[in-house]
Amino acid sequence: MNRFLRLRHTAFRDPLSYFRRYAELPEAEAIGIAEGLWNRINLLNLQENIIPTRQRASLILKKGASHRIETVALRRL
Repeated sequence: MNRFLRLRHTAFRDPLSYFRRYAELPEAEAIGIAEGLWNRINLLNLQENIIPTRQRASLILKKGASHRIETVALRRL
């Protein structure tokens, strides 16, 4: 949510950006859209694809709030 709102004031301002339309929305409406996107896309992906296969992963990257990689774990084969 925070990332989406920050992008509204930065990258989404680019006139050529596909996401430009989100920059012009009132904040309450943008928050509603961000929540909807999270629930329909990101949360669904997490529940259906990431969590069920997590135990089979050989490499695990953990990202922080800024989306920077904070830890890397390599599972022994």
